[in-house]
Amino acid sequence: MIVHPPAVALVVLDGGDIVLVRQRRPGADGEVLEVPAGKVETGESATAAADRELAEECGLAVSAWVELGSFWAAPAYSTERVTVLAGTCSGTAEAPRDADEEIEVVRLPAAEALLRVEDAGSVAALGLWMVRN
Repeated sequence: MIVHPPAVALVVLDGGDIVLVRQRRPGADGEVLEVPAGKVETGESATAAADRELAEECGLAVSAWVELGSFWAAPAYSTERVTVLAGTCSGTAEAPRDADEEIEVVRLPAAEALLRVEDAGSVAALGLWMVRN
C-alpha cells in the first residue's frame, strides 16, 4: 500500500462556467483536462490547501468554500482521501507556480465540463457538485 497525504479537488464557478486546468500528466503521456486539485500539506487545513492550490494553478481566489464530500482516490493501493470543495471565484490571487508546471486555465459550462474532464477525481468532484446544485 502506498501512503499518500490527503488531497483536495476544487469545483470553482466563474460566472456561469466551471474553472478547469489542462496540464501534462506523466501517466497519461500528455495533457489532461481536470479540476484544480492538489495535496494538503502537513498542518494545513483542506480550505487552506484549496486557497493555495487555486492561487498556484489558476491565479484565482474564492471567498468561501463549501465542503461537498470526500472519496478514496484508489483504495486498493493508496491511502489518499480527496476532499471536494466548491466555491465561486471572487477575484485574482498571486502565488508562485512550480517551475516544472505549465498549466492552461480553461472555463467551460458545467454540463460540458463533466463530459470533457479526463480523470476520475474530476468526474467524482463534478458529480458531487451536480447532485448538490
